[in-house]
Amino acid sequence: MSFRASMENEDDDRIGVPCEHEETHPDKSIWVKPSPSERIHSPAQRRPYCKYCGRIKYTGSARAKKMGFYINVLKELQRKVEVLYRRKRTNHRLTKVQIRLILKELESDEDFRDRFSNNRYNQWTHFKEVVGRYCGIDEELMEQVLRELKG
Repeated sequence: MSFRASMENEDDDRIGVPCEHEETHPDKSIWVKPSPSERIHSPAQRRPYCKYCGRIKYTGSARAKKMGFYINVLKELQRKVEVLYRRKRTNHRLTKVQIRLILKELESDEDFRDRFSNNRYNQWTHFKEVVGRYCGIDEELMEQVLRELKG
């Protein structure tokens, strides 16, 4: 039985409910292999995990963003695409209906909204996939908007 599965069996009354992550005591942290980019600094790290679902807390600097950030990205994308469409440089548009469908899909994805165990890069990759599914906006344009919003 996996670590996460053993944690889920402890609290059967919480099944199907989004977890309100609560960290374990630092003494109960577990050793985790770091990602390839973090491996330079340390071969293994101690990380806290959630008492209820067993997810390991992301402790890096690229923390996940809230939904408001992605709403702002979509609005800025819509503005830029509209300018390009008026100048006849693209055939794509980003309508209010598409924005609503994109946001609805992102909000329904628990992993996307989970800021405890997720990081910004995974969120951004998923965001680009969802936007690409609903409209044919170029990834370059999305990356440009992201750079502008970061400042």
